[in-house]
Amino acid sequence: MHSSFSGFRRRRHLIGFALALPALVLFGVFAIYPIGQVFVLSLFDYSLTSPPEFVGLGNFAFLAGDPRFGQALLQTVIYAVGTYLPALVLALVLAQGLVLRMPGMGLVRLLYFLPLAASWVAVSIIWRVVLHPDGLLNTVLGLDVNWLTSSSTARWGLVIMSVWKETGFFLILFLAGLQSVPRDVYEAARLDGTTAWQRFWHLTLPLLRPITVVCAIMAVLRGFQSFSPQVVLTGGSFGTEVINLFVYKTAFESSRMGRASAVAVLMFFLLLTLALVQLRALRRKD
Repeated sequence: MHSSFSGFRRRRHLIGFALALPALVLFGVFAIYPIGQVFVLSLFDYSLTSPPEFVGLGNFAFLAGDPRFGQALLQTVIYAVGTYLPALVLALVLAQGLVLRMPGMGLVRLLYFLPLAASWVAVSIIWRVVLHPDGLLNTVLGLDVNWLTSSSTARWGLVIMSVWKETGFFLILFLAGLQSVPRDVYEAARLDGTTAWQRFWHLTLPLLRPITVVCAIMAVLRGFQSFSPQVVLTGGSFGTEVINLFVYKTAFESSRMGRASAVAVLMFFLLLTLALVQLRALRRKD
């Protein structure tokens, strides 16, 4: 009896593996193999027009002294923090209002969910009109600002657009987290005489900590992966060249595939480190 059950489990596992094998092969060919190639190319000087030449850590040494790489990294951090910190806060506030079913929250839900259906390219094209000197933003605010053609405002124009685009994504996650919190916890706290702020600070935030960490990790990843809005709106000019755009220009405009691969490797380890730090912070607080 036991041997027949073990044989059944073994056959089930083999059938499951056989069914998953095509997907695993595709994942290995189109994901694992290219990632491995990037790590290998980062050790070579490869310009697409000449055979690769092994340089070891030479590409990384060049990037360490390249001011353009440092500026691109700085602009990426400014964009990520400027976009995703307000987006997370706004998403949490709106999610709290949606859970409480405040007046007008149905319209807010619709307005913030709509951007999720549009691609970054489509949104960027729309906002190119909005951010025009004679566009909607300047008209509504009564300003005369060249949002996309000035080094002092171009990055903030991108941030404004990105906050509008990304808030809805995190709103969905926070709303799902809030709806999973037992309502009797809030009822008990309300009977104890706590204020709305005390319930939010001492109940909502601690109970949402796992969702918050997930949102924070995704915010970092999405911020450092930004590419399309910078390409469509500014082409990386006026101080808006983020790290992915720097990789693209290095690889396909300067034809330095080795250096571009080295940047990708550095970003891989940087994002992995940031994600591990955030997870460790959650575990320590728990």
